[in-house]
Amino acid sequence: MLLKPHSRVQVFEGAENNLPDHDALRAALTIQQLAEGLTADDLLLVLISGGGSALLPAPIPPVTLEEKQMLTKLLAARGATIQELNTMRKALSQLKGGGLAQAAYPAQVVSLILSDVVGDPVEVIASGPTVASAHNVQDCLHILNRYGLRSALPRSVKTVLARADSDPRGPHTCGHVLNVIIGSNTLALAEAQKQAEVLGYRALVLSTAMQGWSTPALHRADRYQCYGCPPPVSATSVTLL
Repeated sequence: MLLKPHSRVQVFEGAENNLPDHDALRAALTIQQLAEGLTADDLLLVLISGGGSALLPAPIPPVTLEEKQMLTKLLAARGATIQELNTMRKALSQLKGGGLAQAAYPAQVVSLILSDVVGDPVEVIASGPTVASAHNVQDCLHILNRYGLRSALPRSVKTVLARADSDPRGPHTCGHVLNVIIGSNTLALAEAQKQAEVLGYRALVLSTAMQGWSTPALHRADRYQCYGCPPPVSATSVTLL
């Protein structure tokens, strides 16, 4: 992005390789400071896409960025789902799980969202910075127990979870927020079907919720192509339209 001289637009780069880093942390804290300075006469426009979790890291003190990264990597290495990862991220974040919306209150907030999650759950996409979290500490402990990580937690993480468990205020709401999904797999398929029908085809969307690979032999050629390698000569490529 090339900005004109004296532009009011600020661009922050960070989260290289989709991993939260200190550049992204500085950006997140700047965004938090801006949101906290808004009033009831202001409108905060938020653009959200997949990858937002890494781009907006703001761990709750005393948790450090490195400790949060370590926990995320441990969970991912044990096969935790994106929903489980984001549940933990939200519990340890100042901005995720509706934290950004809470910081902006009483300003009105409008979030335009590009979904990268099957089913388009707004609380999961980018860990839902403008969506109140429905998860609690018990959900986090259940995840940690499932993957055998509860005993490996840093003291700081235990402190934050214990503090949240004893918070008498309960979960906050986001009644001043409008979340709108403007791009998703479902919307793309609907438009593809519409255009196919315009061209005279009979089009049917079989599924908007397919995840993972099908029978290995069926998609072997496609899988090789995804990783930038030529498929075996004997493989059969199947394209789903």
